[in-house]
Amino acid sequence: MHRKEETKAQFSSKLNLEDRTPLQDVIPLATPYLLYVDPSSACNFRCRFCPTGHRDLVLNSDYRRSVMDLDLFRKMIEDLREFDQPLRVLRLNKIGEPLLNVHLPEMVRLAHASGCVQFVDLATNASMLTPATVDQLIDGGLGRINISLEGINQEQYRRYASVDIDFGMLVANLKYLYRNRGTCEVTIKIPANYLSEGDREEFLRTFGDYCDRIFIEDLAPIWPGFDVEDRAGLKVTEEMGQYHQPLVHKDVCTYIFYSMAVNADGSVSACCPDWDQKLIVGDLRNQSLKSIWNAEPIVSLQRQHLEGRRCENEICQSCGHIKYAQMDNIDAHKEELLQVLVNRTVARHD
Repeated sequence: MHRKEETKAQFSSKLNLEDRTPLQDVIPLATPYLLYVDPSSACNFRCRFCPTGHRDLVLNSDYRRSVMDLDLFRKMIEDLREFDQPLRVLRLNKIGEPLLNVHLPEMVRLAHASGCVQFVDLATNASMLTPATVDQLIDGGLGRINISLEGINQEQYRRYASVDIDFGMLVANLKYLYRNRGTCEVTIKIPANYLSEGDREEFLRTFGDYCDRIFIEDLAPIWPGFDVEDRAGLKVTEEMGQYHQPLVHKDVCTYIFYSMAVNADGSVSACCPDWDQKLIVGDLRNQSLKSIWNAEPIVSLQRQHLEGRRCENEICQSCGHIKYAQMDNIDAHKEELLQVLVNRTVARHD
């Protein structure tokens, strides 16, 4: 599949790989680079490739559908002031649909105005996006909006997301978003696995002039304990990763060294793929973000990975994100990083 040259958008994933900071040069970080925040852990779609799309999993898991309280979000923003540096990216999404939280535009405004966040990022299925909401998000200081589409027509949405949408209205709203985006970057992606070659070309024709980046990504087993091949009825390629990168076996997850994820209920997960909320390292409701970032649960998890014992952790062992979606690789530096981590722990206790 080749991108048509007449489209305005760059054929590229949302990942920024240029001038990427080598993690081995900065670990341990006093301030995380990235904080995922789930404004809503509920979703209005039931996508076959996502754990939230399977009612039996949701009902029998620790994951509970909820929306984040605005006061809790305010507390989180105040917590960011304790860090030495501003957060590089605040990403408003983890497992649910952010637009289900009516306070989302206010959350964007609070984060942008705080001075504690360099860049506010949002991921959404866009089904609830309206011109009025677009205006609020852009005026509030949103830096980028990542649109995840699940088909190129209404029938595909019924089949793959179990939802009946007005596809024409969705397209119209995305065109409005692009025309009125200001300095906000617009990215649009779609899963490749369900699309024919003709579907891919139609996707590029329809949206290629109404975003800054456009991408067709491969679905991958990135969720711990979720068999995407069985649940979604597809075959995962072993030729390349989610973002078309070569697949490389890695021992150490890099996410846990530069990011955390705040769930809608205020619990804090060590990483974004922890959809079932089993890798909890703290609670925003009674701890500060800085104390959680520096506390034993995260440090112990980091050491476990650097010591080559990742697979002793039930959640990390069953997570495919490290192989299929992570671009950084610090395996060659794990011994020296482990010593740095040990030395820091000793210094804190002296």
